[in-house]
Amino acid sequence: MGKIFGMKEVATVAYPLGLVYTFGGLLTMPSFVGADWPEWGSMMVMIGLTVLPVAWFMVSAGTGAASVGRWIALAAVLVAILRLLWVVYDSGPVPTLAVVPLLAVLFGVAVFLVYTWPKSASRELKELAARHGWQVVRAKNLRLPMLPLPVGVAWSAKDAVQTPTGVAFEVRWVKWHWLVAHRYRLSAFVRLLDVRLPTLEVRPGGLSRSDVTLESGEFNRSFDVLGDDPRYLTATLHPRNLQALLDARPMALAIDGTVLALYDDSPLADSLTRGMQALDRLTIPRHVAADWGQYASSNQPRPGLAFRNVREDLSYGGMLLRLFGFATGLLGLTWLGCFAAVSIYGS
Repeated sequence: MGKIFGMKEVATVAYPLGLVYTFGGLLTMPSFVGADWPEWGSMMVMIGLTVLPVAWFMVSAGTGAASVGRWIALAAVLVAILRLLWVVYDSGPVPTLAVVPLLAVLFGVAVFLVYTWPKSASRELKELAARHGWQVVRAKNLRLPMLPLPVGVAWSAKDAVQTPTGVAFEVRWVKWHWLVAHRYRLSAFVRLLDVRLPTLEVRPGGLSRSDVTLESGEFNRSFDVLGDDPRYLTATLHPRNLQALLDARPMALAIDGTVLALYDDSPLADSLTRGMQALDRLTIPRHVAADWGQYASSNQPRPGLAFRNVREDLSYGGMLLRLFGFATGLLGLTWLGCFAAVSIYGS
């Protein structure tokens, strides 16, 4: 008999219960310090219905790419901040000190939303694209198959550069390390192939064991080559492709199906010319397409970007521990604020 409850089921149940527990703690916090503030209840209801679910979701999974969700989150934060400021103005200095931790949390949520908001193409990038005769388009309008790029779960991409031979765009995402969020970036350069090819990866570093040793010692020291068939890897990475990748360092290469992609972690404006030049220099020999290629369907994929190698931040257990830490810290800071207000001004 299999186990009835796994960690996923436990997390599914604990997620809303933790949210209710945190809201209840905030709502009844004045009673723990012997205070009676009439405006506190309505203020916490506002926070519990708007900002707390937003903060809870962002701490557990990060912000998604949907623009509607981001606008709702930002509106909730602004409404709650205005409500808190009105209570502070109307109720005097006692609740003011008590809500300082909540104001700090709300400010942190607002900063986080701005920090992760999808960025439009910069003026520098637009001018660079115009000099080459390339066009800046919305990333959501691109029609590309599933891309073999190592991005995080909470990714966002707004603008892309369309060229006659391919497309370039910048992806950003947030990865949590407990309660600290770090922003990551990946600039990608994608070209579609006429045939479907097996998976091939070339990663900079030369730190792990490659699946094949190529004729260039410099290339072997600079890159790791990953794939299932050494003959396919050797045939695809011919001398001209090796030199193109060496000149484009530290870019990585991924081939999967009809997608040939280069990527690195530098800003797109800094790597656009180098990336597109390297993309144009890479060639697939005819004998590689004949021996390992398969017929590529002519069906157009749906608009928008999708990634095959999405990297999860944490396990379900790690997510629950992070939520528990967030809830404990929020309640602890709120209690300290209420206790300080009562100690200084009285209840």
